[in-house]
Amino acid sequence: MQVKHNHVITLHYQLKDDNDEILDKSYDSQEPMVYLHGHRQMIRGFEVAIAGAEEGEKRVFSVSPAEGYGLRNVNNMQRIPTKYLKHEGKLSVGQAINVNTENGVKPGTIIKLGKFNADVDMNHPLAGKNLHFEIEVISIRPATEDEIGHGHVHGSGGCGH
Repeated sequence: MQVKHNHVITLHYQLKDDNDEILDKSYDSQEPMVYLHGHRQMIRGFEVAIAGAEEGEKRVFSVSPAEGYGLRNVNNMQRIPTKYLKHEGKLSVGQAINVNTENGVKPGTIIKLGKFNADVDMNHPLAGKNLHFEIEVISIRPATEDEIGHGHVHGSGGCGH
């Protein structure tokens, strides 16, 4: 069976940046990543790169910013009153936070912190970066009708909604 649209893919991965620094990986957690292929759960470049892979196959590939998290937008900064960030606990420069916006919760990074306001970079932390993946496909199965309809993988007990 091959990786294709409407299939549930289970895989291990390692993600590095251009400096060969590991940004994320699943190998040490013993828990592989599971996602529904073709439903925008993964960045476009990732899905394109593993399409057609088979169970047990290993692939090494890179994803450019345009096919990943996009280019950095220097105008994508916001000044947010710190009272709206109390849910994040003690704030510090460089801290990754979640910001409630009119378009849902978005990730941000504090770049400057004052007594009453925080300047937050609202670019995705991986925006503007080349992403270098090593993956190993563990298993592939057709998604159920419920999974396709809901747009995500269900666990053994269903999805809970």
